[in-house]
Amino acid sequence: MVFLVVAGAVAYRLAEPSHNWSDAFWMTIITLTTVGYGEVYPLGSGGRLVTVLLLLGGVFIVQWAIQRFLQLSNTGYFQRLRLRREQAMLDAVCDHVIICGYGRMGQEVASCMAREDVPVLVIDHQAQRTARAMEQGFHGITGDASFDDVLRKAGVERARSLVAVLGTDADNVYVALSAKALAPRVQIIARAESQEAASKLRRAGANDVVSPFVAGGRVLAAKALHPEAVSFMEVLAGTRYQIERIQLTTSQEEFSRLPGRSLAEVQLGARSGVLVLAINSSRGVQVNPGGQAVLHPGDQLILLGSARQRRAAEALLGLAAARVEVLEDPMDLHDESIQSLS
Repeated sequence: MVFLVVAGAVAYRLAEPSHNWSDAFWMTIITLTTVGYGEVYPLGSGGRLVTVLLLLGGVFIVQWAIQRFLQLSNTGYFQRLRLRREQAMLDAVCDHVIICGYGRMGQEVASCMAREDVPVLVIDHQAQRTARAMEQGFHGITGDASFDDVLRKAGVERARSLVAVLGTDADNVYVALSAKALAPRVQIIARAESQEAASKLRRAGANDVVSPFVAGGRVLAAKALHPEAVSFMEVLAGTRYQIERIQLTTSQEEFSRLPGRSLAEVQLGARSGVLVLAINSSRGVQVNPGGQAVLHPGDQLILLGSARQRRAAEALLGLAAARVEVLEDPMDLHDESIQSLS
């Protein structure tokens, strides 16, 4: 089409010397589009011949373009092009959370992740659910989350965690098995309807298993017994502060590298900004410990702070910190920690 426009303009210039380049291109465009505005200047025999050839050439090229477009459409070219574009977008997603199942629980998980600005990718076998997730700003894949190719397409190797909240325990077990085989380091959180299913999910590779009935019952009991503590946890869940659990090493050599034994000597709060909520050890739980509280190998520290403050506390403890666990949901604290906060 571009060649035809340029050739027509050149032909008009040669056939009608009175036409400038602007007039030549104008005549070419109105001839090809058949809008019928009229001639700029009366055409001679040469100009009329160019017009006839342009009309014939334009009809031929337009017909060819339409046939080619229909051919590409019938062979699925545009669908493949769209799928490649979608896959390129999915390949660019990393450090995201994969949610398998976009029912009521999956939608709630996605909403919580959105409030924390965490990238979310939804997998569901129902196209309308996937479409709803994409309308809400999430990435979506329609398919069976237990299939390896679907999980690869979702980038399970690059994901920070996978949440399996499908309708049945068997489906969640299959998802956990497939995901762990493809990405051994991915964090898997699964939903279970029964205690037996929970044990199977853990054997399948799930790092954590949540039962809606058990979790709901514990929250109700905690609200009945310790309403102030639970309210504090719910308020905390909506902020940028998180609770971190640090397990101190049992190695005396590594523990001795601390700048002191008491909290006042270590200056954990003063130098990092974290709040030491409790110290959990075999000797019991110390709630809101003061500076005179003494640390021992194997103790467990419960800290509250922002991401920057927690990183500073981890750097201060150094090798003495054997294991660090950030509680994404403060309601996941053990019962004794909730009682301690109250």
